[in-house]
Amino acid sequence: MHRNSLTMRNPEVVYAALVVIGLMLVPSLAGQTGATYYVSTAGNDSNPGTIGAPWLTIQHAADSVSAGATVYVFGGVYYESVNFATSGTAAAAITFESYPGQTAVIDGTGVSCCTSNPPSSGNEIQGLINILNQSYIIVSGFEIRNFTTSNDSYTPAGIWITGSGTGVHLLNNQVHNITTSSEKNGNAFGIAVWGTSKTPISQLVISGNAVYSLKTGNSESVNVDGNVVHFAITNNLVHDNDNIGIAAIGYEEPVGPVGYDEAMYGEISGNTVYNISGIDNPGEGDSYDADGIYCDGCAYVTIERNLIHNVDYGIEVASEHRRCLSNGTEWSGPNDTGTPGTSTYPCNGRYVTVRNNVVYDSNAGGISVGGYANNILVSAGDRCCGGSAQVVIVNNTLYDNSTQNQVGEFQIQYHSGKAQGNIFENNIVYAGTYNTWINSFVPVTTTYPAPPATLNWNLYYSAAGYVPGTSIHWAGVRSYKDYAAYQHTTGEDSDSAVANPLFVNLGATPPDFDITATSPAVNAGSTGLSCSVGWCDPAGSSPNSIYGSTDFIGNPRVSGSNIDIGAYESSGVANSLTVTLTSGTYTLPPGKVTTLTATVSANPGDGGVPSGTINFMLGSTLLGTETLVPDSATDAAASLPLSASELAQGTNTLTAVYTGNSVYGSSTSVPITVTLE
Repeated sequence: MHRNSLTMRNPEVVYAALVVIGLMLVPSLAGQTGATYYVSTAGNDSNPGTIGAPWLTIQHAADSVSAGATVYVFGGVYYESVNFATSGTAAAAITFESYPGQTAVIDGTGVSCCTSNPPSSGNEIQGLINILNQSYIIVSGFEIRNFTTSNDSYTPAGIWITGSGTGVHLLNNQVHNITTSSEKNGNAFGIAVWGTSKTPISQLVISGNAVYSLKTGNSESVNVDGNVVHFAITNNLVHDNDNIGIAAIGYEEPVGPVGYDEAMYGEISGNTVYNISGIDNPGEGDSYDADGIYCDGCAYVTIERNLIHNVDYGIEVASEHRRCLSNGTEWSGPNDTGTPGTSTYPCNGRYVTVRNNVVYDSNAGGISVGGYANNILVSAGDRCCGGSAQVVIVNNTLYDNSTQNQVGEFQIQYHSGKAQGNIFENNIVYAGTYNTWINSFVPVTTTYPAPPATLNWNLYYSAAGYVPGTSIHWAGVRSYKDYAAYQHTTGEDSDSAVANPLFVNLGATPPDFDITATSPAVNAGSTGLSCSVGWCDPAGSSPNSIYGSTDFIGNPRVSGSNIDIGAYESSGVANSLTVTLTSGTYTLPPGKVTTLTATVSANPGDGGVPSGTINFMLGSTLLGTETLVPDSATDAAASLPLSASELAQGTNTLTAVYTGNSVYGSSTSVPITVTLE
């Protein structure tokens, strides 16, 4: 990253300048509860950690602070792997964050990989940040990068959280270039959270992070695995990685104890996931099988308002394991009661609501449920695969998935029948040239009788129209002569139409999947499903409606008693991109410092949160280039300190120039002025 020249000067000069910045920049520092400490590349660990005498290493800070402390890390590169040794409390968290307006970089170049964390586990997993059995820690605003191995026994991670704990928050960090070069049998993680105890990891928040340029072998970019409960993975940007984007995982030995090994009661929302593929990953067999978002044996999870494109599979809800009791869980009684144990029955991804997402241009498929195999031995004592139960898929927009001619828009695989109660309703399915709308290829069995899922109130379309033998494959049958024959024979989709949904503008960049006022999707959906058929989070934004409180872009989901089909309630809004530049103050005395903040906002956001960089310009002079970090599902922001010494006497004109990415074009803010007194 190109940094502002202030952080590139001689360390002694930087140190002096940082003292001035620290005293002048953020008035709220003095109001922090608990002690405030500082770390600088020009510091010394023998110092007291004050702004005038900062520490040198982040590790020393982590070893020194207690509950309620805030540690500001000044911009610069820190070559270390940090272990957090102390917990905060609910009333007094420990906060580590980049100093406002700057980015502290934790770089794994030259850092040895990998020691086991915890040492007794023998797992040989090591992060550049490690949080083991700790609670109430906030890590915010860091760039975490360049940690790699060529040893397939070692697993590097950007951030590694394990054991048990409560209230860890990972906010607005950049995690990139975490890799294994031994991908066939090796692993790496961007952000990994493993709950390994009967006491869970709970109240976890992973929000506003950018996770990219990873080579993870057999593992995921971002995951919660095992006994992780009440988690929120929101507004993150995950892209250009060679395996799964975001995963919530259960039943994976040896992560959690039997009966305490499912990621549960979580929210995966507002994330942008793109360019995720296993086609060049030997760990995935060089195939199109990497999901954008994957529930692999998770339970009681809401997946909503995510934007997913150019991945292998958009969203998948299933389980890879066949080690459960006959009810599809590891508990003998209902609702995770009774006695925990294992057997040889398929485990389920269960009670998952998938709603108000946009999935387009996937290589293999749009949304998939059911296990990918029936009953195969994958390793000693481990058989594959599980299935899906009480998965409700409502009000999603699927467009041109299976660009590599793989499976189609909606896929149903193994271990999904009438008793599993899976539902597909109110979805727009607009197929591309592959023209497969529904791919339910597994024949009906006595164990899994029809229907594989219940389908209704959907809107189907393709330019080629319905093609017998191609467009619909239902319970192993594809010989329906026309769409009406499929409806009549199966009893499914009785209220579903075939018609052009009339998107606002498919030719836009990015395509605009909002629907026009005359769309056949307007007011054509159903609101008849109750929470009893699946999962409504009682602590979420929509505790009494399985359809959600808002649509993909944040408008009210239901208008009176009416609901549109697809991810949008029609607004007919055309795409726009806005760059806004603000300054902490617009009049600056000599010797003072302020912070410039640029925000890039996409509306309606069909390309997801904007990624890329901001050039901060003083007239025609480049002050610095900063990387955008997600701020919400459709907004991203970057900041830069501005010193009075960089300004001319009088009025100075500044702009923020967004350089764009593969989805959004370049754009420039309206100029602002800052006056030097």
